[in-house]
Amino acid sequence: MIIAYTYTDPIIDKTPDAFNWGCEIEAVYQDIGNRKQLENLILDSNKNPPNYLLIRSLSEFGNSLAEATQVMAKIEILEIEIIAIEEDYNSSKFKIIKDSQTKEKLRIIWENLNKKYHSRNLQKSHSNNRLNTLPPPGKAPFGYLKGKDSYVINRATSPIIKDFFERFLLYSSVSDSVRYLEQKYNKKIALSTAINWLKNPVYRGDLAYKNKEIIADTHTPIISREEAAQIDRILKSHRLVKPRSTSANYALSGLVKCKICKSSYKITKVTNKQYPEKYLYLIPTQCQDSVRCKSIKYAQVFEEIINIICRDFPVLITNINAPDPQFIQNQLAQEIQDKEEILIKIKPLIINNILDEETAQFRIYKINLEIAQLKQKIAQLPPDNLEKIASTFSNAQFWSDLSPSECRFYLREFIKVINIIPVNNKDKTFEITLDFIFATKNQ
Repeated sequence: MIIAYTYTDPIIDKTPDAFNWGCEIEAVYQDIGNRKQLENLILDSNKNPPNYLLIRSLSEFGNSLAEATQVMAKIEILEIEIIAIEEDYNSSKFKIIKDSQTKEKLRIIWENLNKKYHSRNLQKSHSNNRLNTLPPPGKAPFGYLKGKDSYVINRATSPIIKDFFERFLLYSSVSDSVRYLEQKYNKKIALSTAINWLKNPVYRGDLAYKNKEIIADTHTPIISREEAAQIDRILKSHRLVKPRSTSANYALSGLVKCKICKSSYKITKVTNKQYPEKYLYLIPTQCQDSVRCKSIKYAQVFEEIINIICRDFPVLITNINAPDPQFIQNQLAQEIQDKEEILIKIKPLIINNILDEETAQFRIYKINLEIAQLKQKIAQLPPDNLEKIASTFSNAQFWSDLSPSECRFYLREFIKVINIIPVNNKDKTFEITLDFIFATKNQ
């Protein structure tokens, strides 16, 4: 007769599916969280011992090497052959150790088991931190200090990082924000560090763990949800253009392409000694046609683009076929409220011993994860005041009042590509079409 045993710690292990043992099993004793079935296995084996006991790892017999070896002794004294798949362990191989090779193999097994227990204890410690929504181990992020149960604002450094976020929101440039910190505060950081700051949930008041799980609203944020959503949109727009164009000084940088040859355009500044004015030109960078695309005056293209936006954007918003963002936000907010009510109901279940503390904590943690995901969905929704935005964008004066960086931000917010269609290279005539982010294939 062959039986099997599995143990799962719900805090760090996934609940296993049916395990393929490779042979026919008479019975499977399965424990989750405690080892009551292991006790039943030993009691049943005293009455009717099986020939073999299969287990994935010897570590499942206990929470330490001492516990595991005690259980193994109880089972093996009943003449039951233990077969551990991960350790390649068979009781009969090590019942009598006759040579140094077998002794060394057993030593390695115990050594690896100790390492496994150490690793699992660390994982469990980190998981318990997550269940109790405690900060992960290590130094607090810049701008925070570690409090007793959560991060707290560091009054000495938080103004620096707050200023960093405000600068990025103003100019949408990572490199500019890095230079700004160095000039104003003598704070030197790498570009990669700056990008990590912009993406880090901790500055939004959330805890993020190494397993990428996020718990919302665990401490005081440095930036608001609205600012965080705007930062996410800016970073998303940066992904649509080449890295060197993300924070360029010109509004059209990285957006213009030739509709025919698919070449992108670079922006070049030209000066003439006879004239004090400086001229900007859009020049194709990868045109492979026999009749090459010609350079175009930047100001001429920009003026035409603003005219098209003023003409087409309000019509696009009016005809857009998409769910109302406010309706979706209300639905998600109701889901959050329902889950928060479940959290309130769990506490009496603990008091009345209907749920044990560990199970309740695990359930609370899972609900908090779901709430964080719903809040993230709300943050990713498009603006719910598109009609008002369309009214503003259709005003040419609005665009003339913007700085180049502000103009760049708004263009990337709603435009994927600006297409140049050469009409006559000799006369340098062209047409322009805009691919709006909100447009559908039929529009």
